Order: sequence, then C-alpha cells, then structure tokens
Amino acid sequence: MTHLLVHPVETARPKSLENRPVRAARTRRAGVKALSAVIRYDGIVIIAGTGSLGLRAIIFNDGPLANLTVPGAVLTWLTLVGALYVIDAAAKGLIDWINPDRWDGDTAYALAEEVGLIHDDLDSGADPEEIQHSLRTSGLLETTGALTRRLAVAFAEQGEEDQAQRLYASALHLRKADTVLGHGQAGNEPADDAREDLQ
Repeated sequence: MTHLLVHPVETARPKSLENRPVRAARTRRAGVKALSAVIRYDGIVIIAGTGSLGLRAIIFNDGPLANLTVPGAVLTWLTLVGALYVIDAAAKGLIDWINPDRWDGDTAYALAEEVGLIHDDLDSGADPEEIQHSLRTSGLLETTGALTRRLAVAFAEQGEEDQAQRLYASALHLRKADTVLGHGQAGNEPADDAREDLQ
C-alpha cells in the first residue's frame, strides 16, 4: 500500500516549502505569530485611528476628516472596511504559505486511511490472526501513545493544562490497550512529580 499525504483541505504541499532548512522553521513561526497579530488587531487599529481623526475633526475642525461630507464619509468607511478585508486576506495567505507546521499532521491522515483499508480487508476475508499479529508487533499503539504524551507535554509547556490532562489520559488508555493487545506499553505514564493522578 502506498502512503499518500492528504491535507484536510485537499491542497498540495507547495514545492517552495519542501526541503527548507529546519533552522528556518523558528523564523517562519515568528512570522506566523506576527501575521496572526495583524489579523487579530488590525480592525482595532483602524477603528482607533479613524476615531482619533474624527475626534480631532470635531474638536479642532482640522485633519483629513474635518470637511468630510456624508457621501465622503460613506466612501471613507467602505474604503476602510475594504482595506481591512484585503489586509486580513493577504495575512492569511502569507500564513498559509510560510507556516512550517501546516502539513505536520498529514501522515496521520494517510495512516488513518491505510488502517481503514485494513478494516475493509477484514470484511473481504483477510485472516484476522495475521492482522492482529501485525497490529501487536508493529508498535502502532505504542507509537501513538508516545506521540499523544509528547503532545500533552507540548500543551503543558504552553500553559494549556486542561488539554494536556486530556492527552495524558488518552496516553494512559493507549498504554492499557497496547498492554492488553500483548505488545507492551504505549507512551509513558506521566511522572509523579509532574502530573496528578489521572484516574
């Protein structure tokens, strides 16, 4: 079976992002954060700037908005709204282009598709003992558990304790499933001094 990377929005990974140096990932992540801030706050900046100019026009009868007519005010408002949409669209496009993490989960989609094909193989008469043996010896649950625990650590480092606790609990369930299956241990149980009891 061939593993094909499938992005959830069905877009191909741009060639411009392939084989870029790992050292550039941190810079691109910083760019994503900056552009996300632009999207989050550009409306506030435009409203604050326009409000300041309007207040100046009212109090001092000065500035670019001082002699604005009603049609001019409407046109100015539409221009500002249009500029806001253009800025947001441009920032989102740049985020999609430079984001080094956008395609990180593609392998998971491909893996889920392949597991689904194995499920279909059972329906068409595949030997269940062979599939069980492969599931047990491949370390699929163990690897998934380890990934889940690493995700929990990442969320904990970001201060998102609720999400981290859910992922730690999931890692424990995967460990138990892997133990029942007979392979070993999926992921690592949280350290006693770092995690509360998840039971």
